[in-house]
Amino acid sequence: MAQTATAPAAPTSPPAARTRKPLMERIPTPVLLTIALAVLVAVWQGVIAAGLVNEYVLPTPWDTAVALWDVTVDLFTGGPVFDAFLVSAQETLYGLLIAAVAGVVLGVAIAETVIGRRVLQPLMVALYAAPKVALAPLFVAWFGFGMAPKIVMAAVIAFFPVMVDTAAGLAGIDEDEDKLFRSMRASRWQRFFKLKLMNALPFIFAGLKSAAVLAVIGAIVAEFLGGGEGLGVMVKTASVGFALDRVFAFVILLSVLAFLVYLAVDVIERRVIFWRQTGFLPTES
Repeated sequence: MAQTATAPAAPTSPPAARTRKPLMERIPTPVLLTIALAVLVAVWQGVIAAGLVNEYVLPTPWDTAVALWDVTVDLFTGGPVFDAFLVSAQETLYGLLIAAVAGVVLGVAIAETVIGRRVLQPLMVALYAAPKVALAPLFVAWFGFGMAPKIVMAAVIAFFPVMVDTAAGLAGIDEDEDKLFRSMRASRWQRFFKLKLMNALPFIFAGLKSAAVLAVIGAIVAEFLGGGEGLGVMVKTASVGFALDRVFAFVILLSVLAFLVYLAVDVIERRVIFWRQTGFLPTES
């Protein structure tokens, strides 16, 4: 009986090697932050222990932690730190809101009009190049010693990134998409709202993220120079009394405030630009 010949089995190729991510990408972010903080504290303590910096100039991590604990307890029990934090937060948010509106309006004017490009843009650049510390006494003289000069200072410092990024986003549309809209006889307003503005939204939020941090800086600088209430006044009082551990504690608290404002902008961005993958940092937007 004839036997049927069986074809030899095809050689099996070895399984493809799995591409492994780099080590830094496999480590969770909280672990990386904890390691970085531990290294920073160790270097900080080592510099003091080695005698490179005097404790009166640079407080120890322990003294700073104790001062931070006292400040945190005062914050959550409704003490003077809570009142100062609330004032600084209000100045920051109002300043950021004004900066957002002014930055978007000026950015649209620069991108969409000849007068904006030839007149407004040089004036805004000149204004932003002026030293902001020199403007603080003027704002105090014009608006008094209340919250108004701090809000204006926060807005003046924070509006420029929003303006620049808005203009860049409106001007950076794809030429083929613009030609498509023109071929469909879209009006100028339709092209603006449905094409240019949609393209500019990631840029606008990138500017708002930068402005969120700058608004905190502007409010604190104005408090530091103009007096009144707020965390900037507490920083000044602690530095005059040479209580540098409390100065460091207030600086950490201000960093938390800036982070919260930045995080709020990031959350709003994820809700508004829901069709696009956005990142936590402005460069990823």
